[in-house]
Amino acid sequence: MQKRQVICLQDELDGAKPVGWTGTASEAAADDLRVRRQELEELAARLSAAGKVVDDSEQSARDLVRSVEATEQFAAQNGYRIENGAVVKTSDVGGFLDVAILQVEVQGILARAAEIDTELNSVLKRILSDEIGDAGATMLAAAATAGEDRVADERRHRELVEKYQVKTDGTTIWPSGLTGWLAERRGIKKERVTQSEAEMLDDLQMRKGLLGLKEFGDIRQDALHVAEGKFDGKGGTDGHADAFRHAYWNALMTQRYGEEWAREFATAHERNPSSHHIPVGMDLHNNEVGRSIAQANPGASPEQLANLVEQAVTDGKMVVIDKNDTLVPSNEVPPGETRETKKTPWPTDNPGRDDDHDPGKPSATPDQY
Repeated sequence: MQKRQVICLQDELDGAKPVGWTGTASEAAADDLRVRRQELEELAARLSAAGKVVDDSEQSARDLVRSVEATEQFAAQNGYRIENGAVVKTSDVGGFLDVAILQVEVQGILARAAEIDTELNSVLKRILSDEIGDAGATMLAAAATAGEDRVADERRHRELVEKYQVKTDGTTIWPSGLTGWLAERRGIKKERVTQSEAEMLDDLQMRKGLLGLKEFGDIRQDALHVAEGKFDGKGGTDGHADAFRHAYWNALMTQRYGEEWAREFATAHERNPSSHHIPVGMDLHNNEVGRSIAQANPGASPEQLANLVEQAVTDGKMVVIDKNDTLVPSNEVPPGETRETKKTPWPTDNPGRDDDHDPGKPSATPDQY
């Protein structure tokens, strides 16, 4: 209701400046009108976002109530009841399979309830902190649409961050020992990597020697060099050039070592405990896209692969991080308009990642070795 009332003020705004009014007073009035217009556009966006998330949460809650009622009915019919999230036996009617079904249903209901609460709180928090704006809209209706779109962006962001995560790993200086001494004389510099990366690189060195390590390093440097020339070099961290670099690197590794090895190594690379979960989600997603491109184009030259990856970024098949720390498709924000991570670095203490997916020890064998 309030959103509609604000949008209906558009005609009044358009006709607010008297015709033929000139001079200093006219300019002051025009400036004041612009300020009021901007305030109303931002209000329309926030009211729209609030209305959207509340409506969505209400519908989700209604669906959840129906699930609860159905689960309670099934429990009663089979000699059980649900109490504080636990399945309690009330008679000997049901069996083990019924208990298992009920436990799965209860856990699903609790998880969905937590998701609804998280989504509602996340959007309302951003509204209260003025993080949801009109996205540059010049009309109240467009500003309201921008607010609704932001709710959809928030939901997509959470889904991406939840899907593309990996448990952290320890780190080490690699290469070390005699191999490190010899490698340095071959131009291979020591660096800090995850334990899983070190294991895979040691295995690569055992199979192919220092020449194999140099080839691997050349592939990574090629990805870095080519990325610098894409999108005018804009978004080298968390932006378009970064998305290109990760995808192209994975495409090259997939061609040389196979999809499985490339996937395990790229995932091991993201297990650094100092990496924040949002850029980790971005990198894992874009890595996956790069490997898919290589698999779909097995005979492509490096130049052709680079063109395909660049087109994927342009088409929005990759994700980047916008100025609101939200993962968005790469075609929804212009190059150079993504998060300014160099000015505002991500936190390096990320204990929450300890509960993410554990890929286990690397086991893939590089192709052709």
